[in-house]
Formats: sequence, structure tokens, C-alpha cells
Amino acid sequence: MSNLATSFALLILLQAQAASEPVDAVAEVSDSGQATVPAKVVSRKPPRYPGYELRAGRQAWVHVAYCIDETGKPQNISVLDSVGTQRFERAALDSVETWQFEPALVDGVPTWQSRNEAYIMFALKDGNDGARPSFVRKFKKISRLITDENYDEAEALFDELHGSDELSLYELSKLWAQRVRIEAARGDFIRLRMALQRATASDGEWIDERSYVQLMTLLVKVEVAMGRYAESLYSFRKLVKAAGEEHEAVQGLSPAMDEVRALADSDQAFSISAEIRSSGDCLLCNDSWHFRPIRRRISLANVDGRLDSIDMRCDHKRFTSDVSDQVEWQIPKSWGTCRIHIYGEPGTRFDVLELPAG
Repeated sequence: MSNLATSFALLILLQAQAASEPVDAVAEVSDSGQATVPAKVVSRKPPRYPGYELRAGRQAWVHVAYCIDETGKPQNISVLDSVGTQRFERAALDSVETWQFEPALVDGVPTWQSRNEAYIMFALKDGNDGARPSFVRKFKKISRLITDENYDEAEALFDELHGSDELSLYELSKLWAQRVRIEAARGDFIRLRMALQRATASDGEWIDERSYVQLMTLLVKVEVAMGRYAESLYSFRKLVKAAGEEHEAVQGLSPAMDEVRALADSDQAFSISAEIRSSGDCLLCNDSWHFRPIRRRISLANVDGRLDSIDMRCDHKRFTSDVSDQVEWQIPKSWGTCRIHIYGEPGTRFDVLELPAG
């Protein structure tokens, strides 16, 4: 972990307390003179609302990833995250299977576009305008328990409320914002990042602007502390879009973002500590760990457990391989930006090394 990441980790914990191929695994491809055209939507039908969930008054969102092949058909569809039941996740996957695109083009030739994501919403009409009194009472009780540092009791009440019927997407976002406070106090950055992502899902569509800016500011700090530098820059861009360049949160983070960019361009190698965790309440999620690299040379080290495979989903290419800590992967620039998925047994820990060019 770099000095920058270490300082951010200490800062977040202090805030929480105060808040109570050497092997050629990938063949290099020339990218000179390539003209690329992204895939275009032809038809994208909305999902079928699961009847059982509709009768119960439940709402949800499902975050999916998918590839688009050279015919424009979605392939390799998977659930990245969800706040719904398995019925919602199945409905989302079934919906994406029916979508149709004009395929991406490279020099006029149809090609795969492998890095695609979408939030699929299941919302009832007039169901996201605010919080019901019954929700507010339990929400405030969770807040008091967190303030009193009764985190286990707060988590139990969170689970009870999260599993209840008729929560709107607004209420779900506010509830996950409370979970952020619990995980920040505990110092579990993996769970804290998950809570932040769920609270701010779909660019904060279901939460008020002030809360969204606060949560995104913390998300940037957490991602820097974890060494997830590409993702911290991505989150920072979303924060700037929401708050504006003159906002004090943006101004406060700008020097750290400059340091991240300088670190990415340096000859210093850095690592990310990773752990395969089970899908938990995302029932159809694969047991995996995924991230966006900020560099194009990566390798794995210090594997404690079992890793099965690596899946690189890039703008213009998809590459899969068995996993080994004896392999260094060089991602060609012509592949574009990538999201890398590493699959294995839950509980497996390892380091991802991002290496300088050359």
C-alpha cells in the first residue's frame, strides 16, 4: 500500500470515530490507426416485474454486467450487485438476454464490446417520493444505536428493516447510508465500500443531493485507502458532475487526485489487498473480486486459498485464463478500459500488483 493510501485509511478511521505475462499471458496487439465505434442500442425492453414481489409491494435494483458480441447479442450476463431477492435478479438477467444492439466496430469490422454495465430498476409508481413514518421511526432508532456504539444491535435492526416488505428505492438508499456508519466504525473497508456503493447506486438517483455528495466524498477516500486508484478517479468524476468543481468537497479532494495520477505515471509498483467473499444477499452474484486497473501490467502474489480464473472484460476485447501467481498480464492499449474479475473460493486472500510500464 502506498503512503497516500495509508494516510487516507487513517483519515477514514479517525472520521468514523468522530462520527459515531515475465510470461506473455496476453498477446500484444497493435492499436495504431484503429477507428472504433461503440455498440448502439436497437431494442432494450424493460424487465417483467416478478408477480410475487409486486403483490408484496417490494422494490429493488439489480446491477448487471454483460458483453455484446459481434452480432449485437448480449453474452456472459452476470449480476454484480443487488438489493433485491433472487426473483428480481432472475428477472433482470432474463431481460438483458432479450436486448439487441448494433455491434461495436473496429476499423469497420464488428467486434465484441465486453465492458458493459446497467442498473435495472424495479420501482412502483409514486413509490420513491419519500420515507413512510414507520420507516422513519426505525431509521432514527438505528441512528441512535450507532451513536451509542451499539453496532450489533443496529445491524440486527438494519437486517430486520432491510428484509421487510414495501421499502421504496429511496428508503433502501437511506437505509444503506446508515449501514455506511456501521461499517465505517468497524473499519471493514470492503463492507464499507459495498455499503457506499449501494447507498449511491445509479448515480444517487434515489437519494437526496446533499447525502449523495457526502457519501461520494467518503467513497473516493475509501477507494484511495484501498489502493483502488482507477475507481477513485471514476468516483471523483461522478462527484464533480454532481457537486461542481467549486464545491468544497471537490476542492478538498483535488490534491489527492493529483497524487493518484502522479502515482499511476510513476515507476513505483503498488498493490491492492483482495479477498474473495461470498455473494451474501446478492443471491446470483458469483464468488469473485473485481476492479478497474489504473495500469496495463498486473500480476498476483501472496495467494492464500484457491483462485480459479481471471476474466478481463474490456471495451474491445474479452480475455479469460486460469489464474497463477507466476504470470504477469500485459493488457494492450487497443483493448480500451477494462474491468477485471477474479473468481475463486470465498475467503481466499491475495494481492494484486499494478506494475509500471516497461
